[in-house]
Amino acid sequence: MRQTGNPQNDSSGNTPAALLDLLDGFRRTKVLATAVRLRLFDLLADRGALSAAEATTALGLAECLTHMLLTACCSLGLLDRRHTSGYVEVWLRAPIEELRTREGRAAFYGPEGTDAGALRGVVGVDTRAEFPRTPDLVIDNHGETTAERAADLIMRAVVP
Repeated sequence: MRQTGNPQNDSSGNTPAALLDLLDGFRRTKVLATAVRLRLFDLLADRGALSAAEATTALGLAECLTHMLLTACCSLGLLDRRHTSGYVEVWLRAPIEELRTREGRAAFYGPEGTDAGALRGVVGVDTRAEFPRTPDLVIDNHGETTAERAADLIMRAVVP
């Protein structure tokens, strides 16, 4: 993509948001293509719901790669996470006002009191946010919550 003029309002459509859209489409395509190439959907159609360990063995992948593929498929809605053993959905919830105060976030969220960040297509600002309907764990990622506390809560949810 050749960049010309002001990258924020270039009439050719070559904006950071357009590039991010292309990258997201590429990522989605690669996840789907990988699942099809590995015959993941055929495996599940033939055998029904499998644990991650069973899928790892059947697919002939390393365990971490199987988890990555299953998680990616769940996040794209290709698989239902409720049928994926060991999957834990965590919602790190933070109000937009808090996000604006975080270092390096002005390009995303704009200065305090506005929704005018430098970038377009920012979830929760000018793109509708989709929040988890039934997360396994909700962490209010602001106020007194530290990274260490959040990590501790996540580890307790993941490791029984």
